[in-house]
Amino acid sequence: MKAIKVILSVCVLTLLIVGCRKKEQPFPLEGTWKMVYGDWQASDKSTFPAQIKGSQIKTWTKFNFTFVGQFSYNGHTENAYGAGDYSLNGKQYTEKLLYHFQKFYLNEGDVRLLVEFKEDTLIQRWPVDTNWNLPKKYCIEKYVRLYK
Repeated sequence: MKAIKVILSVCVLTLLIVGCRKKEQPFPLEGTWKMVYGDWQASDKSTFPAQIKGSQIKTWTKFNFTFVGQFSYNGHTENAYGAGDYSLNGKQYTEKLLYHFQKFYLNEGDVRLLVEFKEDTLIQRWPVDTNWNLPKKYCIEKYVRLYK
């Protein structure tokens, strides 16, 4: 009987220790996201999905990202793809592009964006200056989470 009490006490103590340990919070970007809206005022007057048709997904791991999509506008279809490394510090997000379908982005250096999370919605805004301020006209992309 005493052995059963000791075994039960050890089991309860083990459950308490395991249950009370600090759990690592999931990194907010990790997973796959689908673009649901895009407005690129800084570069043109087109919006997705109103004028531009197609789709895009973006996937993040803890340190890397990749995106792939295809868009059509005025009878022209373009494949979109890219990948690289990134860092996130609060709302300040920086991408280091290693691959991009528009080659001039590869020579631009790091891309700085502001990000905002609203439950399973991610909003990206750019370009930002060195003080992380947006200009009057900026680009915005909204994504919804598909998978964690």
